[in-house]
Amino acid sequence: MMPVGQALASAGQEPKCSRAGQGLAERQSLFASDASGQVLPLGLLLCALGALAWVLSLNLGRLVHNKGSLLRATDAAVYSAAVVQARALNLHAYLNRAQLAQQVAMAHLITTASAERYRATLAQQASRFNPPATLIGFLFAPQHAAAYLSAKAGGVTDRVALGQLAQAFARHDEVIHQVLERVRHEQLKRLMAVRQHVLIDVLVKNVGASGSSLKGTTTEALGLEANLVIDELPGFISRFSGSDARWQALLKRASKKYGFLDDRNQTTRNLWAVNIKCPHKRHELRRKGSTRVSPKGQWSVQDNQSYHALRHNRWIGCYQREYPMGWALVSNTVRQHPTQNDNDLLNDAPQNFSQQAFWRWVGEQAQGGWNIFSGGDNHLARLWAKQAELRWATQGLPSYTALTPKRGASLRLGLVVKQQSALVHAGTPAEERRFAAKFSPTAAERVQALHSRAAAETYFEAPSSRLLGFTAAPSLFQPFWKARLIDYSALPVQSKTP
Repeated sequence: MMPVGQALASAGQEPKCSRAGQGLAERQSLFASDASGQVLPLGLLLCALGALAWVLSLNLGRLVHNKGSLLRATDAAVYSAAVVQARALNLHAYLNRAQLAQQVAMAHLITTASAERYRATLAQQASRFNPPATLIGFLFAPQHAAAYLSAKAGGVTDRVALGQLAQAFARHDEVIHQVLERVRHEQLKRLMAVRQHVLIDVLVKNVGASGSSLKGTTTEALGLEANLVIDELPGFISRFSGSDARWQALLKRASKKYGFLDDRNQTTRNLWAVNIKCPHKRHELRRKGSTRVSPKGQWSVQDNQSYHALRHNRWIGCYQREYPMGWALVSNTVRQHPTQNDNDLLNDAPQNFSQQAFWRWVGEQAQGGWNIFSGGDNHLARLWAKQAELRWATQGLPSYTALTPKRGASLRLGLVVKQQSALVHAGTPAEERRFAAKFSPTAAERVQALHSRAAAETYFEAPSSRLLGFTAAPSLFQPFWKARLIDYSALPVQSKTP
């Protein structure tokens, strides 16, 4: 007996289950072909969206990179400019201090020359026994006689040594007026230009990823425009004459630190009464000496010592007869219009009084308050020193720089930078050629410029203000000027608009 399927097949009929399976297969094949055609547009759309996102991220990355680069470059540029200002102010402080040091050295040199001249004249009088050393020792003290005699150990005036001192004095004067003044002049003249050069150079070398590091790159090539919206440097420092009272006070204060330049004044009296008609008076040994500088910078040093012997006569009573023991005057002061009385005193001051009485000559010739009764100076020794005055040439006190009055205690700088470019490309030229033609947005969508701003300050801070807790006054005599970045919003409102 054959199966039913074979019977149907032999009869020319297919089974129903076979026809149903074939139809299902045909429908599945048709559905698969329709599905593949629908996914293709979706895939293309996703690819386009991915490409657009990549381009946008590339452009956004470039924009963020260049914005950050511009911000860093602006900070570096304005800080560098503030550092230039700080170094310039510190240089002025060193120049002022160097000039003071040179002046103090000149004071020592001219005082040394006066001391040598004084010693030589002291030795001369000791050799002449005028007055005798034994008398000085008997009346005042042995140490005064010993000092009087010790002057002879140096012999006569050493003209070679005096010449060397004069040459050293002239070299110091030349350094002050030729070297230091020339440095100061050039620094004041070029400060603005040097600061601008450093600002632009630092700005160019720190902008961008690669192009700014190339030699010869300029602000025009990078599309940069830099403007200082606030600049407190002009007029912050000024030059003042050496005759200014502040400079004079500083020079005197610096000189006071050295005992060698102090006044050399001492008066010694003998202990017992000399004359019964004037028992309150005594013999006197007067030592006078000083180092002075005039408002015009002309030094004058005088050293002298005189023995004032107590005398009495019936015409004028008790008076003091002066015996100069040592004298010296070294200066660079030249009187343009001496008075007639001064000329008479200089020309007629005798070296001895064997032909006339001392008191009578004083009464006839001396002017200007020469008191031989109760005086305290060595007038005759001064006149003899004036007759043998040693004069050295000088150009006077130099000018100096100081902070301009009524200005602030710090220097502020405000910098605004604008960089013109489409997306401000920071890549290489090859990258620009590769991507710009394919993925460049429209002109309306491109960033046409980037802006950046920063501020810095040059300020004064002495070490004592940190260690001791008090604030030292800003000046151009202490090199403690520094630089720092500050908040741009701290600048005046009217200065923030370029």
